[in-house]
Amino acid sequence: MKKLILTGVIGLLMLMGCGMTTAHAQKSAQQITNEKIYNQVYEQVRDYRDSAMNVLVIAIAKQFLGTEYVASTLEIEPEALQIFLDKTDCILFVELCSAFALTVKGDSIVQNSKMSSLPSVLAAQPSYELLCHNIQQMRYRKGVIDGYASRVHYTSEWIIQNHNNGLMDEITADLGGEEYEQKFFFMSQHAEIYKQLQNNAEETKRVKDFEQFLESQKPYYNLSQQMLKKPEVIAKIQSGDIINFKDKKEGVDIAHVALAYEYDGQMHFIHASSKAKKVIIEPQTLADYAVRGIRVVRFNKTL
Repeated sequence: MKKLILTGVIGLLMLMGCGMTTAHAQKSAQQITNEKIYNQVYEQVRDYRDSAMNVLVIAIAKQFLGTEYVASTLEIEPEALQIFLDKTDCILFVELCSAFALTVKGDSIVQNSKMSSLPSVLAAQPSYELLCHNIQQMRYRKGVIDGYASRVHYTSEWIIQNHNNGLMDEITADLGGEEYEQKFFFMSQHAEIYKQLQNNAEETKRVKDFEQFLESQKPYYNLSQQMLKKPEVIAKIQSGDIINFKDKKEGVDIAHVALAYEYDGQMHFIHASSKAKKVIIEPQTLADYAVRGIRVVRFNKTL
C-alpha cells in the first residue's frame, strides 16, 4: 500500500485518542511523563528509521531497559486508551516497542478488512500522538474502543489482527513447530475474576464469541523446548522476533511475551520480567527458558 501523508480529520482523531480533545486541553501528569520519555527515546533511535523493523525494535527495547514492571495498568472503568511509558508488563512492552518502531518509520496503522502482503499503513509525521494511534490500532479490535470486550485480550488475536494488517507473520510452523489443540475459554469461564465481567452477561458473551472465533482459526503450532535445543532451529530465530511462551493453563494460549535478542553468540530475549520487576535482557537463553515451548512472530520485511 502506498503511504499517504496523514492530515486533517485522522490527525485530529489521533490527538483525541491520546486524551487531547482540543489544542488547549489540559495534559495529565502521565501524558507529560509519556511525552518526555517519547522525545528522549525518539532522539536516540531516529537514525534507525530506515533499518529493518527487527533492528529498530531492538534499538527501542534497549532504551526501555530498567523500566518498572507493573501489572494491570489498563484495568480502569470505563474502558479507555491507557498509555504508560514509565511502567509496563510483558505484552504492553512488546506492543509499545512495535508501535514505537512503526512511529519512528512514520507509519500509521490502518485497519485492513482483507489480508494483503503489504503493510496496511499510511505515511505520517512521527509524534507522540502517532504512537498513541498505533498502540490503539494494535490493542483494540479493528482499532475501535467499545467497552472491555473490544480490547484484544488473547495474544493469539493480537497476532492475527497485526497479521491481517500486514505488519507481521507467525513463522512457528516454518521453524518446525508441531500442531497442537489450542482451546480458548479461560476468561468466559472465569468471569468472576475480571471486575469488568462480573455480573455482566453481555460483556462475557462478547468475550466468549471471540474465544470461539479464535478456536476457528486453527491450526496452532508450538515450537518445543526440545526443538529449540537444536542449533539448526535456534539459528533461524532472529533478534527482534516476537517470542510467545505457551501457557500451562487450560483455555489460555500465551503466558509471556518477549523480543528475541542475540548476544554473546546465544539467543536470549528482552522482556518485562515479573520476577526482576523491570525490563531486562534475560540471562537465561531462550532455549533454557522455554519449558513449554514458544510461538514465533516476525515483522513484515517490507516495513
